[in-house]
Amino acid sequence: MKETTKSLYRLHGWKHLIMFADGYLYLKYISIYVKIIERAFKLLGLVINRYNKILFIPVIKYVTQRYHGKVMSLGDAEKIINLDCDVTVPYELAKTVIPFERANQIILRNPHSIVAVDCACRNAKGHECQPANKCLMIGEPYSSFMLEHNKKGNPTRLTRDEALALMRTCKEKGYVTNAYCKDGVGQQMYAICNCCPDCCVAISGHNFFQKIGVSHSPVAHGGYVAVVDHAKCRGNGTVAKMCPFGAISMDDRKPVIDEGLCMGCGICVANCPAQAIYLEAAAGKGVPLNIHDLVPSSGPHVM
Repeated sequence: MKETTKSLYRLHGWKHLIMFADGYLYLKYISIYVKIIERAFKLLGLVINRYNKILFIPVIKYVTQRYHGKVMSLGDAEKIINLDCDVTVPYELAKTVIPFERANQIILRNPHSIVAVDCACRNAKGHECQPANKCLMIGEPYSSFMLEHNKKGNPTRLTRDEALALMRTCKEKGYVTNAYCKDGVGQQMYAICNCCPDCCVAISGHNFFQKIGVSHSPVAHGGYVAVVDHAKCRGNGTVAKMCPFGAISMDDRKPVIDEGLCMGCGICVANCPAQAIYLEAAAGKGVPLNIHDLVPSSGPHVM
């Protein structure tokens, strides 16, 4: 057994062999795994509606509790990339950030170990958005596992500066930054994905569930809401077209934020030509994944 396989196994132990097997297959064959989920969501979309949704709630809850994302602002994602020490967020606090019954821990071991892999959602949907190699495995054993086991994903080790540059490029293209967690990889966060909204299986699922009134989602709120500075706004409508959650509309050439739909991703902030939009904490929408606030001692170690 390879050392990276042993490291993944140690996250589970012999009592959770099925969970370990799931995590192993997921990481090794991530594009195939996500393709299966994408097809399942597509099939679900053909049969579920707001009238019969109650019949499917148990299945939706089961899937979303096991495997989900947390929307992140670019600034909060950069803080994780810049960490130079191991970080463990206290469990009870982590559950407020990642509000799911399972896969809700934030434990970063060797967070400076970063490996980019091809976006599994992009592969699943057969899209051509660029760059392809934009999902980041953060820390160990995930980074080394992908390098050793998933050659088809084109794993590439990145420096901090390369990872930061990649995330900024993706944000400017309108791609959403999500931290991902899964039960099979140790019930914790393991990656920061920078997914094109047209590709992202989780965002597609979230928007569909919102549309039919299902409260369960594969994506947790980022904890922020977009705010418009109307004194600066030029009203060109750029950000309304880019919002992946359909949260921005135009009224008399001014953007209007639907706080019920806004997930706090910050794409509007990064792409407003007049710099007329900013993020602020959203009361009652969850706790942002701001590692400095969650673990204050991590701040001084950031480079």
